[in-house]
Amino acid sequence: MLKFAIIVFALLAGCHHTGIAQISYQVSNYTFDEPRAGNQNWDIAGDGSQRIFVANNYGLLLLENASIRLYELPERTIFRSVAYIDGVIYTGSFEDFGYWEPDESGELHYRSLVPLLDDPDMNNDEIWKIVEHQGKVYFHSFGSIYSYDFDKVYRLDTDGSFMFLHRSGDDIFTQRVGGGLYRLNRDIFEPIPGSDIFSSEETKSFAGLPDGSILIATSGGMYTYNGQQFENWQADMIDEIIVNKINTMVRTSNKIIIGTILNGLYVYDLEGNFLKNITTRNELQNNTILSLAVDPVDNLWVGMDKGLDYVAFDTPINTYRDPSLGIGSVYTAALYQNELYIGTNQGIYWFKRDIDGFFYDKTLIPDSQGQVWFIKEIDGLLYSGLNDGTYHIQNKRLRKISSADGGYTLKSYQHSNRQVLLQSTYSDLVVYHEGMLAWEQAYTMSGFSTPARFMEFDHLGNIWIGHTVKGVFQLQPNLNFDTIVQVRTMGPGQGLNRSTNRVFKLDNRIMVPSADTLYQWDSINERFLPFTDLDSYFTEKGSVRNIVPVGNQRYWIIKQNEISLFEIHFNSIRHIFRMLPGMYGFELMEGYENIIPLNDNLHLICLDDGFAILNLDQISRAENHQPFVRIHSAMAANDQDKRIKIQTNDPGPIALPYHQNTIHLTWATNQIAGNRAYFQYRLRTLEEDWSQWTASTDISYLRLPSGDYSFDVRSIGPDGLLTPTASLAFTIVKPWYLSTWAYIIYAFLLISFILSIRLYISRKRWKTRGKELELEREKMLLEKELAEKEIIKLTNEKLQTEVDHKSSQLATNTMAIMRKNDLLNTIKTELLNQKKEMGNRLPVTYISQLTNLIDSGLQDEHEWEIFEQLYDQAHGDFFKRLKKKYPQLTPSDLRLCAYLRMNLSSKEIAPLLSISIRGVEERRYRLRKRLNLSTDTNLTELIMTF
Repeated sequence: MLKFAIIVFALLAGCHHTGIAQISYQVSNYTFDEPRAGNQNWDIAGDGSQRIFVANNYGLLLLENASIRLYELPERTIFRSVAYIDGVIYTGSFEDFGYWEPDESGELHYRSLVPLLDDPDMNNDEIWKIVEHQGKVYFHSFGSIYSYDFDKVYRLDTDGSFMFLHRSGDDIFTQRVGGGLYRLNRDIFEPIPGSDIFSSEETKSFAGLPDGSILIATSGGMYTYNGQQFENWQADMIDEIIVNKINTMVRTSNKIIIGTILNGLYVYDLEGNFLKNITTRNELQNNTILSLAVDPVDNLWVGMDKGLDYVAFDTPINTYRDPSLGIGSVYTAALYQNELYIGTNQGIYWFKRDIDGFFYDKTLIPDSQGQVWFIKEIDGLLYSGLNDGTYHIQNKRLRKISSADGGYTLKSYQHSNRQVLLQSTYSDLVVYHEGMLAWEQAYTMSGFSTPARFMEFDHLGNIWIGHTVKGVFQLQPNLNFDTIVQVRTMGPGQGLNRSTNRVFKLDNRIMVPSADTLYQWDSINERFLPFTDLDSYFTEKGSVRNIVPVGNQRYWIIKQNEISLFEIHFNSIRHIFRMLPGMYGFELMEGYENIIPLNDNLHLICLDDGFAILNLDQISRAENHQPFVRIHSAMAANDQDKRIKIQTNDPGPIALPYHQNTIHLTWATNQIAGNRAYFQYRLRTLEEDWSQWTASTDISYLRLPSGDYSFDVRSIGPDGLLTPTASLAFTIVKPWYLSTWAYIIYAFLLISFILSIRLYISRKRWKTRGKELELEREKMLLEKELAEKEIIKLTNEKLQTEVDHKSSQLATNTMAIMRKNDLLNTIKTELLNQKKEMGNRLPVTYISQLTNLIDSGLQDEHEWEIFEQLYDQAHGDFFKRLKKKYPQLTPSDLRLCAYLRMNLSSKEIAPLLSISIRGVEERRYRLRKRLNLSTDTNLTELIMTF
């Protein structure tokens, strides 16, 4: 894991003069939580390009393309030495040494050289140094020195023990323990005359100087050797570094860096002038320096007793954040008469500036303690707004020119033909007029009283105010410029849908940020409109925190994690520089983000624990090659973590099976290892917006759905420009159940299902309709049946009525006949009785005529015909049915059956037949015989069935 701890200290505790040159540098800390490496880093080597190799307690560390890998041996041996020679990585450890070679995928694998020894017993030797000389590789331990000629390994014959091997130019040097120096020549160590002066010291390191001499660092001091004699190196503070125990040394193109055991790094120029002591006080992780290495751009790798650091020199960012500086949070600054004035939450400090442009030796201006809001040069004089008023700074002293609390800002305003200064404060707007010596408070404007951190003026003379809480106001002053006559609150009615309290001016236009959008004021339509001209230049979303005019139509536009410098004039926009604060290990002060232009090149960045100086002139020299990013590796895995490798260099389409839908990608940059590298990525189709900037070099996407994807990654170079985007397009193939044929089958099944449903519904509908029709038919039949029954009922009722009527007629007729016959029989009987009594007195003829006439009345066939007709009508053709079944019946029998059907008794029948009751019984008897009835059959019941 890389932790950026960027420190630039031109400030030296105890440095009180400008004669000491200063350097700018940046320290990047590496802490190995992942991979889990050891604390101690014994040796460092580079491949001259992008890779750094570190001999670590736990194994070999490889730093490449902003990523870190740890290669361990099975025994987890401590690696004491590492060297990169002719493309091969060599390492040395306890009783072992060898080299590493990559496989096809680039993974390193270790090959020990010990088996090439005739006697592989190394007798507890531990390899502390590896150097190349005259086509051979030498491995040094305190007990032995081994030579490898790429075929065989030999143990050199040495008389005694030797200290470390040291390379300087084409020569290899060493020191006999307790003796002088030796030079290696074809496996033979030759003594160097006059080197016995080192017999009581230990040589630590050698470095060549530009004049051809050799600089030698020992436990007792620093020496130069010109090939003939040894001399003390004439440099500053030698006694101090001796006390702090010299341990190692390297040389860059223009510096000598000495690592000590007790007090970190001492940096010198090549003439021996002391430049800097870099220790834990200024972000080095540890003061015990075990190893040093210089990279191709003259920056420094530092291996320590605890940790690994990268020190970049001559950076465009100089950061003043020494904890001992103690100036607090910085809000404002000004470069005035070649001195730097800093406004903080603790007061106003001023710094001297040395001949190299670095600031040092801070001093607090008396009576300035407290919150400082601005420091500004106006008409050649310096002014400052503090918590308790506004001051003129003269000769490092404060003179109060206004007692209005909280001098937020002070700006020039052209009123009529006169220039005035207008100031926003904790409460009122204060107007200044030019006095004899400086600007002085003239009066306070009425009509508006509220805290206002932000203030701008538009071309119509309106004053725009950003209230700390309530939002943005547009104020219209009167002609005398002493009263605010109109106050307009900007809100939804003017196009601002979210609350905001900041107002800026950009290219003579009023700008207000709200959420992720920057709005510009349209004075014609009197509303805010989105200003999107800058959107494509920013690499991430977020609200604009500040807009700082630089001059010459240039502006710093500050977002939370991105700072950009633009040149904007009318509709012309030129993006000059981009900076990510995280790349330099600091963050802007939230809510008070600010950059102050000190001059054309120097810009001060306000921080919550100090400040940083950006030198735009050095940006173009920060890197001499165009960085780029490439996709380093890609893996696809399934739910069981079974992985397949994706060929990132394959120009053809990449198709992945659906079950391999977890994608892990890594990327790399060609920037020098150690340089801060930040990246943005996105996976198009899944996400269109770029990610936040990150130092991470890998990402995993879990369980991606099928579809076409393109992974994009880009970086940012030291010049602030974006690198070209590296892309990897791939397709996650649809599973078989989502393939085209599957969809065809699904479509067929769906259509079949729909048709089946429709058929089912249709059948069900027809069935239902059939049931409905059946029910309707049954209902109709039922209704018809009911109607027929009703008709029948009515008919029957009618018939019954008719029958009843006929029966009534029949009964009436029968009763009439009965009464007639009774009457006639009575008359006949009375005539016969009279004849008998009177005898011959009554004429026989007369009696016979009457008797015949009565008999004729009793046997009236016409009456019978009427009776028969009425009887058939009442009893449904009774006689026809009876005659049809019993044709042998006589008319008398039929008459008797009719009277029996009427349920008349024999007594009632007798008069109807004009016979006696006995005669009726006899006829009944004869009728039974004609009907062939048994004695058990009731004659009347039988007749009633007809």
